Amino acid sequence: MLHRIAEGWMKRAKVRREPVELDFDPTQADFLEKLLPFCEHPRFQSLSPNDRQKILSCGWLIYNEKTVAIETAIVTPSCNDALAGQIPGLGGDTFRHIICETLVDEAYHLLLVENANRLTRFHRDLGHIRVPTFNLVRFMEMEQAGYSEPWQRILIQLATSVVSEIFVSDYLHQLSDCQDIQPMNRATVAAHRHDELAHSKIFTLLAEAFYPALSPVEKAFFAEILPKPIAWFADMELDVWESVLQQLQIPGAASIIADCRPLNANAALRVDYSGVTELARNLGVLDTACGQDGFLALGIAA
Repeated sequence: MLHRIAEGWMKRAKVRREPVELDFDPTQADFLEKLLPFCEHPRFQSLSPNDRQKILSCGWLIYNEKTVAIETAIVTPSCNDALAGQIPGLGGDTFRHIICETLVDEAYHLLLVENANRLTRFHRDLGHIRVPTFNLVRFMEMEQAGYSEPWQRILIQLATSVVSEIFVSDYLHQLSDCQDIQPMNRATVAAHRHDELAHSKIFTLLAEAFYPALSPVEKAFFAEILPKPIAWFADMELDVWESVLQQLQIPGAASIIADCRPLNANAALRVDYSGVTELARNLGVLDTACGQDGFLALGIAA
């Protein structure tokens, strides 16, 4: 299956096809209001149309910056670990071939979203907005910092990569066929998702290859870690939003975010995690006490 996916890259990959049109339509909204974590908050609803438009534009910037974080801080390092021979079971030519193709895809996705954000910042006068580190990355790095062995940190990175690649297609689907937003934005996300549908399958197959090659101790560790990125990915990133709202000088920004924090308590239960639990079941992770305990800790009766 991996060989067939690799052989189809020349025809499938968006980097090999027509470039995305980057025409900006200032009359169109840049983002979907329903995707804002505070969309129903009375203070947000009472803001001026100008403030709400700026927040929607920043929603698009944040959406893209999270994509950048996933590609650069999570997925690419795992691909590099595999190419460096740091991940058991992924040393064959087919694995190296498809990992190199994936890295090319990810580099192109960075170009896509950076171009879109550059134009959005210019046309919406948002060049001053800075997006801080996402919890998805911060939580992964905090988990890694709790362990001293390099193989533990590599497996934490790898678990986060696998879960992120399973989730990212649905994450992108929210905008990829939406007719109510900027055409440039929709086209950018659709192009990205086209590749990520293949990446989700690729990383699932890679997991099925490397997990059996792990030692018993490594398997137990991976089984314990695998569920954690579900909650990290599903986090509402309220710290990021609080910073951005303050940069926009939105009245009552701190209050809006404070009121939303209780909604973030059970983040993992707000996403469709069936792809991760199916993988865990196929790998045998759910046959282990570590795996079962890890999912139950998130409230997931896998």
